[in-house]
Amino acid sequence: MARWWLIPSWFDGPNAKAWKATTFNARIEEARDKTSFRNVWRHGRCLIPAGGYYEWQGERGAKRPFFFRLAGNDDTLWVAGLASRWQGLLTCTMMTRAANASVEPIHDRMPVILNTEEQAAWLAGSDDLEIGAGTRLHHYPVRRFGIADEGADLIEPVQ
Repeated sequence: MARWWLIPSWFDGPNAKAWKATTFNARIEEARDKTSFRNVWRHGRCLIPAGGYYEWQGERGAKRPFFFRLAGNDDTLWVAGLASRWQGLLTCTMMTRAANASVEPIHDRMPVILNTEEQAAWLAGSDDLEIGAGTRLHHYPVRRFGIADEGADLIEPVQ
């Protein structure tokens, strides 16, 4: 288990709330060279399992959620991630990339989702910025929900 929102090991703040940089995700195109991610790019690779993810589309106040999952038979998305241990606390972030054709109609970015071969390459330190580009996803609208909502109905399609 890791805390979402990467805090670099070199951060010397008094607590996690003192870290103000936005590090809940990292652009694969930039992470290798960004101060916040440079060390973990080399020595902090991880995989983040997920059943799917949501993107919201529409005007503010009337946005509609869409659920994304793999287009094939696999139930688990394996997302490229970076992890850092800060003051004994394991923290992490997920990698994102420009959306491919299966995501672009809804959002311009997507997680870097890896197939089996790409998982091994990522963990071995690959610098291939096109890794995960070919992932095919399926999406559909789901009902609006709030932060406290839970349950399987959150991924049920709606018209």
